[in-house]
Amino acid sequence: MKRLLTCAQQRVSSPAGKTFTRDGNRNPMTYLPFVDGLRAVAILAVVAYHALPWTLPGGFAGVDVFFVISGFLITRSIAAEMADGSFSVPTFFVRRARRLLPAALVCFFAVAILAGFILLPDAYLYFGRSLLSAILMYANIFFYKTGGYFSAPSLEKPLLHTWSLSVEDQFYLTWPLLLMVLLPRLSRGVLIALAVGIALASLVYAEVTLVKDSEYAFFQLPTRAWELLAGALVALGGARLTLSKGVATVLSISGLTAIGASFATLSPDAHFPGVGAAPAVLGTAAIIAAGLHQTTFVSQMLALRPMVFCGLISYSLYLWHWPLIALWNYALERPLDATEAAAVVAASFVLAVASWRFVEQPFRQRHEPHGAHALTASDKRFAVGALAGVVGIIGVAMGLKVLKGLPQRYDANVQTILEQMVAGNPVRRWCDDHQNIFKNDEACTFGRKKKAGESYDVALFGDSMSDHWTPLVAMFAEERQFAFRQVTNGGCALLFGIDIPAKPQAKARECGLYQKNAEKFVEANPKLKLAVISSYWEKWLWLLENPGSADDGSREASARETAAPSPRFDKVLQETLEVFTKRGVQVLLIGQIPTYGTLPVRCIVAGARVASDAAACGMSREDAMAQLQRSNAALKRVAAALPGVSVSLPYDYMCQQTRCAPIADGTMLYKNGGHVNRFGAEYLRRFVEFPSLP
Repeated sequence: MKRLLTCAQQRVSSPAGKTFTRDGNRNPMTYLPFVDGLRAVAILAVVAYHALPWTLPGGFAGVDVFFVISGFLITRSIAAEMADGSFSVPTFFVRRARRLLPAALVCFFAVAILAGFILLPDAYLYFGRSLLSAILMYANIFFYKTGGYFSAPSLEKPLLHTWSLSVEDQFYLTWPLLLMVLLPRLSRGVLIALAVGIALASLVYAEVTLVKDSEYAFFQLPTRAWELLAGALVALGGARLTLSKGVATVLSISGLTAIGASFATLSPDAHFPGVGAAPAVLGTAAIIAAGLHQTTFVSQMLALRPMVFCGLISYSLYLWHWPLIALWNYALERPLDATEAAAVVAASFVLAVASWRFVEQPFRQRHEPHGAHALTASDKRFAVGALAGVVGIIGVAMGLKVLKGLPQRYDANVQTILEQMVAGNPVRRWCDDHQNIFKNDEACTFGRKKKAGESYDVALFGDSMSDHWTPLVAMFAEERQFAFRQVTNGGCALLFGIDIPAKPQAKARECGLYQKNAEKFVEANPKLKLAVISSYWEKWLWLLENPGSADDGSREASARETAAPSPRFDKVLQETLEVFTKRGVQVLLIGQIPTYGTLPVRCIVAGARVASDAAACGMSREDAMAQLQRSNAALKRVAAALPGVSVSLPYDYMCQQTRCAPIADGTMLYKNGGHVNRFGAEYLRRFVEFPSLP
């Protein structure tokens, strides 16, 4: 290890594939060891956040530090090569591939094999889709469309971290080509002004998008480009600055303080990225700018051998640490404790050192004199091998998709349970959402076929915990030959007369539109006989009774005050129900199901293999009661106060004897920790008593 550290300090390959020594800080391509130290700061923050989020709540901003460093190094390399006439697009992209691809291919192949022993078919199928997006450099788009970075299910997505690599890859495919066109044609000052303009436009766009769609702002290049361009601007203009020792020292200390403050104070609920990322981004740019001109205390600390070495292995460490954490989370069906996290991080470091030494380093050597404009023979051999590796990964990903996550790994009983689990409401994509309330009648009407202009008899309202009851209500409509329509919107309760306290603000606005369109639906259907309303009742009760709370209404939060009254929630719910009852519409309230932070699927699968009682995998009746008591009591109170309103509480029929079983009579009831699947909804139909309707 000591030998590796010594070599790392004395002679290191740059991102451009060249080797540089300390020959004066004015040489534009002098190796800067403190930049590798900055990489170490970034990767240690990210790993700490991923392993144990509470230790460094804003550690995810380490990715923003990486973005600035990448923008700086790439721009610095390209500008220097264009200045001496050695820049070549083919060699640039081959160097990028040499730097990034071998370690990624090895990691992806290894994780795909390991995941096959751990992930269940639906998760393995999803892994295959994410693997394809990662190797084709659109992982940021894929994860934006399939779930957020900070959501609970993200803990079990082994390739979620590749979103940031895709952002960088997309930057590499655009910015170098733009520089190639503009550098020879524009003065350095004009080019810097143009880059500043683009960066400011990106920052403004990020701010605007954060309000409308925070997930888009988090994942996409247009909202992140300003961070990479901040580094690019240091590369383009930093060398022309003249900084005294004192100014450089103040700048570097301020920068490090800003980065540390970001790591310590940011949280998943912060206004981020946008201006919220500015301290980490500008702090990183300040440290690099200061270090280009003067040796400061900060640059000396960052240039210490352990920091430099950690920076050198940072790419491999970034690749390996998250898949191990995610797969272990999945296997345990819970987040890691401190001991487990330490073990995973240690294993990640070992793998990262091996990857850097035996994969990254050999492939970054071109084996021929650098400086040639054309591709060398070793470049061409590498390109052929790399293409074969990419095709191999694509083949693995497509195989997992075609084979649907390899359910053949399990026996018939387990396959049946797993197939039931992934079957949600089959029409949700057409029927859920406020934009679909007056569309797609053919797909979203059940029971009696309604004639044009005729009123629906039954409608289902609420959020995703109402959407999952669609198959159950459809069975009732078929039995009685009523015309039934789904009128739900995921993430939005049906609570008239208030601003729905959904987060973020974009979701709250969406919920406002849902309320308006749902009320229009009621007005447009004057002969509506029954409104079935369900929701994530505990969440909405908590948020209404605790406005401004940082809590989102989790089971733990509500369980602390199971006996507490809920006057505001009761009032809002009663006023909502009166919108129906005053029109002569009967209402059936369906309570919330017992919910799991992580569905105990592995326990259920293990039990199915030996035909054991799956009730042991479920929660106790006492835990379920503590979780649901407050909302169940509120539903019963409000229903008792209004004629024409009845209540069905899943707790009463899902929790038998001492436990609440997630599987009943061989039927898997749950789709995930908070929703029943289609088979579960249809199974539970036998327990739900609908009111008598004319």
